Amino acid sequence: MRLTMKISSNLFLTVIAMRLFSSCTTGNASFSSEELRFTKPFSDNLVAVYKSETGQVDTITFLKWKVDTIKYRNLEQGFYNENTLSVGYKLTNNSFHKITVKGVGETSENLMLFIKAKNSHSSKEFCFLGLLFDESYLNNIMASKYGTIIFSQENAKYKDVNINEGIKSFTFSFEKGITSFIDKNNKEWKRIN
Repeated sequence: MRLTMKISSNLFLTVIAMRLFSSCTTGNASFSSEELRFTKPFSDNLVAVYKSETGQVDTITFLKWKVDTIKYRNLEQGFYNENTLSVGYKLTNNSFHKITVKGVGETSENLMLFIKAKNSHSSKEFCFLGLLFDESYLNNIMASKYGTIIFSQENAKYKDVNINEGIKSFTFSFEKGITSFIDKNNKEWKRIN
């Protein structure tokens, strides 16, 4: 009788665990056309050169956009897939602006990082030369019909993030990417290529 009861309780727990696992969201979330619109200028690696009014230069490599899937499969975090949509960028060593904290290896900074899990959480960040914009601001401008958007420090969640000389604003074109920015001294840096 005890053996039968033990087998029954083990079977019951196994069935419950299987039902919980099968009901978890392990499918992939997809990104909207408004979110994907931000990736259009970055269909390939892009080397952009920016020159200030005083002749200083920043050479920035914007990396091709990519989608990655991270699979979580454990009892502590749960059982789900998390998709990331990202565009990275790197400043060359001879650039005026410098990243102050570098990751291990040749990791790039994220210009944009969108994270989405199906029927669950999501987050969005857009960060360039120290100005970081969060999901609340990005959701407000996501459906913009304009071809360019000016990201200014007044709307940033954080400023001067991980950069030696922060900026006040930058202009983003859905066709060309970042076309110009204004530094802390109110000098305009224009893309020359």
